[in-house]
Amino acid sequence: MAEKKTKTEKAEKEEKTTKTAKTTKTTKTTKTEKDKEEKKEVAEKAPKAKKAPKVEKAPVVEEAPKAETKVETKEETKAEKAPKKVVTPEEQVEISIEQKLEALYTLQQVNSKIDKIRAYRGELPLEVQDLEDEVAGLETRIAKFQEEVKKHTTDISNYKIKIKEAEALIKKYEDQQNNVRNNREYDSISKEIEYQQLDIQLSEKRIREATAKMEEINTKIAAAQERLEERKQDLAVKKEELQSIVEDTQKEEEALLQRSTECESLIEDRLLVAYKRIRKNARNGLAVVGINRDACGGCFNKIPPQHQLDICTHKKIIVCEYCGRILVDKAIIDNYQD
Repeated sequence: MAEKKTKTEKAEKEEKTTKTAKTTKTTKTTKTEKDKEEKKEVAEKAPKAKKAPKVEKAPVVEEAPKAETKVETKEETKAEKAPKKVVTPEEQVEISIEQKLEALYTLQQVNSKIDKIRAYRGELPLEVQDLEDEVAGLETRIAKFQEEVKKHTTDISNYKIKIKEAEALIKKYEDQQNNVRNNREYDSISKEIEYQQLDIQLSEKRIREATAKMEEINTKIAAAQERLEERKQDLAVKKEELQSIVEDTQKEEEALLQRSTECESLIEDRLLVAYKRIRKNARNGLAVVGINRDACGGCFNKIPPQHQLDICTHKKIIVCEYCGRILVDKAIIDNYQD
C-alpha cells in the first residue's frame, strides 16, 4: 500500500511539472508575439513621422505662376475680344440671306427663260414621242399578224397531209373489201372507210376556216402597213421641225442649264426643295417674285407695310401670306439687272 501511494504521488508530481512547463511555454510565446507587435507598431510609426516633412515641403513659390497665367489669359481674352467688334454676327446673317435671295431670284429668272424656250418648241417633242410609240405599236401588231399567218399555213399543210393519208387508207380498205370472207369483216371495213371519209371532210372544213382567217389577217396587215408608212412620213417631218428648233435654241438652253446648276449650288438644300415645290404648284412657274405697287408679283394681293420693311431689311426670307411665293424687294431685282 505504501508503494502504491508513492507511485501515485510521483505521477501527480510529473503531471504538475508538465502543466507548469506548458504554461511557461504559452506565456513565452504570448510575450514574443506581443514584442513582435510592438516592434511592428514602432516600425510603422517611424516612417510616418519621416513622411510628415515631405508633405510640408510643398512650396508656396509654385502658386506664383498660376496667378501670372490668369493675368495673361485675361489680357489675351481682352485682346481677342477687341477685333471681333468690327463684324457682328447679325451683319454676317444679313449678308448671307441677301446672297441667298439674289441666288434664288437669278435661279427663278434662268428657269423662266428655259420654260420660254421649251414653250417655243411647243408640243413637238410630245407629238414626236406619240408618233414613235404608234409606229412601234404598228410594227408589233404586223409582226403578230405575220406569226398568225405562219401558224395557219402550217395547219393547212398538216390538214392536207392528213387528207392524203386518209385517201390512201380508203384505197387500202376498198382492196380489202374485195377479199372479204364474211359479212362481219365487210361491215368493219366499211365503217373504217366511212370514218376516213368523215376525217377528210373535217380536215377540208378546217382548211377552209384557216384560209378565211388568213385572208382577214392579210387585209389587216395591208391596212396596218399603209398606216405605218403614213406615220413614218409624219414622224420624219416632225423630227425635222424639232431638230431645226433645237439647233436654234440648244446653245442658249445649255448655257442656261449650266447657270441654273451654279445658282443651285449657292442655295442650301432646304430652300432649294421649298423653291421647287412652290414652282411646281404655281401655274406660271414663278416661285420668287418682286413687289409691284405694294402687291405680290404672283397673286397680286396687297402686302402690309410692315412686311415690306422686313423684306427690305433682308434679315429673313419672307413668303407671301396668300400664295406662298418668296418675296424680293426692288434692290435685289436691280442687282440682278446690273
